[in-house]
This record gives sequence, structure tokens and C-alpha cells, in this order.
Amino acid sequence: MMTSFRTDGARAFTLIELLIVVAIIAILAGIALPNFIEAQTRAKVSRAMADMRSIATALEAYRIDHNQYPAENYLGDGWDGGFGLNNSVKMRPLTTPVAFITSLPADIFAELGDPMNKIPPVTYHYAALNDVVWPNNTFFQGDNPENRHCLWVLQSSGPDRDPEPWQYPRYDATNGTVSRGNILRLGP
Repeated sequence: MMTSFRTDGARAFTLIELLIVVAIIAILAGIALPNFIEAQTRAKVSRAMADMRSIATALEAYRIDHNQYPAENYLGDGWDGGFGLNNSVKMRPLTTPVAFITSLPADIFAELGDPMNKIPPVTYHYAALNDVVWPNNTFFQGDNPENRHCLWVLQSSGPDRDPEPWQYPRYDATNGTVSRGNILRLGP
């Protein structure tokens, strides 16, 4: 009669040992996964801020050449405004005929149903003080939670993807991955 016992001293793992190893791996994955998701969100926020910085540079270059910022509802010389223009149309003067920025960056947090982003690229919301639609908007004179005077504002809806415009408080990563608030850049 043959036995299946090893006599050379080799030992196999028991079922209990394998279950313990699997449980430890599951616990480590449970700890690491939220941190990974948080890191992805922080990276997207950093990208949005860098994109806004690029647009801000283009806005300042435009202002140097034209002595004003592009009006929020710009459609060409002689046009006197209107509501509901897409963001890509609003910032078209930054890309053509002179390229102050080669292309408008896409807002990574933009909502698909956002009425202000129906025409690609789905870019950042833009508002300017010199716009004919907003001639006396007190937001630009410092009537905002930051009490800061500004000539233009760029906005992304942020990780919560709530498209409510000019949402305060600003998004802050220390409040959690999907905390309320938009990513804003007031300029200059």
C-alpha cells in the first residue's frame, strides 16, 4: 500500500494559512484603493488648475494686444451681446486669428449636459467684467466671498461636477475627494 505523505521535509500551505494571506491582501487593498482614488482626483484638480493657468496667460497676452479682455459673449466686431453662448465660442478670440493659446483645454470635470458646453471643446466657464451683458456686475468689484476685485473669472465645476456657477466655498482637497465647491481662478 502506498502513502501520499512526503518524507523529504517539504510542507504545503494549509487552507487556513491561505485564507489568512488572502484576508491580509484584501485589507491592504481596502486601505490602498481609497488613497489611489484620492490621488487620481488630486491629479485631475492639478490638471484643471494648470489648464486655467494656461488660459490666464493667454487672457493676459490678449489684453496686452487689445487693451481689454475678450468679452464673455463675443461673437465679432459690432455684436452687442447675448446670453447662453458656449464657452468655446466665448474664448474663440484666444485661438483665432492670433493664437494666444494653441487650443482651448478641455475641462476634465465638465458635465455632459452643461448647456454652456454643447460645442467642443468642452472647456472652462469664462466671465469678464468688460462684457456688455455684465456692465455693473458687483462680483467683479469685490462682492464675492474672497472680497477680491477681478476683471475675469474662470470656473470648473470640480470633482462634485455640480455646474452651479461661481459656487462657493471654493473646492478644497482637504474637505474630501468630492467636496462641494468649484475650482475658480480670478484674474488678473
